[in-house]
Amino acid sequence: MKPVVRFFSRFVPTVLLTLVGTLILTNGLLTYFVSRSIIKPLYALKDAASQIREGNLEHKLQLQPLNRQDEIGQLSRSFEEMRVRLQASIGAQLQLEQSRKELLANISHDLKTPITGIQGCIECLQGGVADTEEKRGKYLDMIASKTSDMNRMIEELLLYSTLDIGKLPFNWEQLDAAAYMQMTVDELRQDPRMAGIALVYESSGEPAWIRADREKLNRALLNIVGNSLAHMEQEPRELRFALLADSEANATVAIRITDNGTGIPAEALPFVFDQFYRAEQSRRTAAGSSGLGLSIVKQIIEEHGGTVEARSAAGQGTSITMKLPLIRAGADHEMPRGDLL
Repeated sequence: MKPVVRFFSRFVPTVLLTLVGTLILTNGLLTYFVSRSIIKPLYALKDAASQIREGNLEHKLQLQPLNRQDEIGQLSRSFEEMRVRLQASIGAQLQLEQSRKELLANISHDLKTPITGIQGCIECLQGGVADTEEKRGKYLDMIASKTSDMNRMIEELLLYSTLDIGKLPFNWEQLDAAAYMQMTVDELRQDPRMAGIALVYESSGEPAWIRADREKLNRALLNIVGNSLAHMEQEPRELRFALLADSEANATVAIRITDNGTGIPAEALPFVFDQFYRAEQSRRTAAGSSGLGLSIVKQIIEEHGGTVEARSAAGQGTSITMKLPLIRAGADHEMPRGDLL
């Protein structure tokens, strides 16, 4: 056999075996890296999706796919963000549902109280306990008072629900907030409920034009006043009204109402405007109140394109500030509807 033939007969099989081995090794390494970098993260995403499908929103993706900078990493981060948002959304829905149940329980209790009183008065009238005109008149007055309380509660609940679904019409007009507040405070001074309460109004007197629904804005102001009256126990009682210009480019005007009542506990303050929230001490609401007064205030002010906030400390009174956008007098402004929460 020639040397060349002998060389190729020995060398070619060796080369082929080496190439085959190299291909097998390369294929194994590629399979490993593909599995590690693509298939394994996809299985992790599949497992996470299965966990969400089963209702387990606590299952988090591993850090490795989240830290990647390629498409798999982007997909993993988007998936994890979706899980967190979904978890927060469902948590908020569960909290809202629980709050609705608590509100219904509170409303049932508040409605039952005047009904029980009315029933007791009727039984006294039917049983002959009211054997004089004076006693009969007293019981009839009590029935009328309890009926009025129930009517106010039902009206407040109807207003709240109508605002909540965005079905309450607003009649917009241009108002001078300074003149409007002066008139409102003057009217409050004639209100019998204000007997013994010092009313103070502070304003520069300069016109401050806003786009507002006169009736709805008045309702918001009266709700704040009513909330203050329900928690003013110490003497002397005082309500302060202030109209303040905004320092930021004069874009808004602030209406502030401050009382010297019992105040709001620090842990309850962030939630006083929340839908269906009732602090523990708010069981001492005024007669005929559903406890939705400040939630209604928030909805009305947001419909005006404004904001509302509260500052308070237990035993030191409460200050509620409503900020409304200013407009140029005589200009034709389109008023956007605020988002209802």
